[in-house]
Amino acid sequence: MSQSPKIVHLDILDTDYAKIAAGERISDERKQRLAWGDATFSRLSKQIARYRYDSLDEQGRDDLLCNIATTAGIFTVADMEDINDRLRRTGCFYLTQGERQQVINWLQDELAVNLKVNPDE
Repeated sequence: MSQSPKIVHLDILDTDYAKIAAGERISDERKQRLAWGDATFSRLSKQIARYRYDSLDEQGRDDLLCNIATTAGIFTVADMEDINDRLRRTGCFYLTQGERQQVINWLQDELAVNLKVNPDE
């Protein structure tokens, strides 16, 4: 008499979650151009992966773009004052189209990162 196989259910991470946890790879050539420590690049790569793979609403995406801009030093103090003033006036956190584009362009130009999940889109 043979034993029936024992089925073990595994709790495997969702692939998108795994991508977020691992972060997006930033090329060594790009890292050398920007004299930042590994911690900064690690934070940026995780923020980029979260933007690409997490199921975020528009406010969540804007928040991540703002975090990326803060980490990279893209937004000036005046930019942050404008963003905070909008938040106080409207009660909603959001970036203007120009602010979004500024961060997206910086990522493309400096890190060669496209925020689209499928860059061919």
